[in-house]
Amino acid sequence: MNVTTRIAIADDHKLIRAGIRLILNEHPSFEVVQEASNGRELINGLAESNPDVILLDMEMPILSGPDTLREIRSKNKEIPVLILTMHNNEAFILQMMELGANGYLIKNTEPKEVIEAISKVIKSKYFFTEEVSKAMLRGISDPNLKSKENLSSHNLTNREIDVLRLICKELTTVEIGQTLFLSPKTIEGYRKVLLDKTEAKNMAGLVLFAVKHGIHKDPIN
Repeated sequence: MNVTTRIAIADDHKLIRAGIRLILNEHPSFEVVQEASNGRELINGLAESNPDVILLDMEMPILSGPDTLREIRSKNKEIPVLILTMHNNEAFILQMMELGANGYLIKNTEPKEVIEAISKVIKSKYFFTEEVSKAMLRGISDPNLKSKENLSSHNLTNREIDVLRLICKELTTVEIGQTLFLSPKTIEGYRKVLLDKTEAKNMAGLVLFAVKHGIHKDPIN
């Protein structure tokens, strides 16, 4: 039995919303439950539509994408938000991740990648395309954007770092538990501690933290 994934779309272009809806309607488990032409309209309808994922355009009237994301995160830190935009600027991508976005889609993305993004963000709580990952890494290598904090200042234990590295590999809570021979409940506890210690807003923020500090590719001991 398939579980339906409820999706909200916010974009000020009706034609783009219609195109995204057509793509999503091809997937038997996806249902578009809300369409909004600006951020304020989206936020006002969230309580009723109760989506599992939000697709959010960046440039909208009345309430912009970044301001909408800030307001969503002030009320709900859990719901995955995928950014829709034409921009592929490293600093812009980093800004959206730090505001609490779970993923980033360029508007010339292939339809199958939109489906993949939603499926992955439900599973792993983050999604980065290869293009965006490369841009993120280039941006982080910029001295003006690179983290000036020392990793030791966050007081992460070796086990917490192990969990973080496995999060970066897109493993689920159950899969991380199996890898480290720990219960899912214990892994959830580690996730919460990591969010607290790194001050990340979500799993995407944790991945960004790991990349900034150069620990995302290190092997598990």
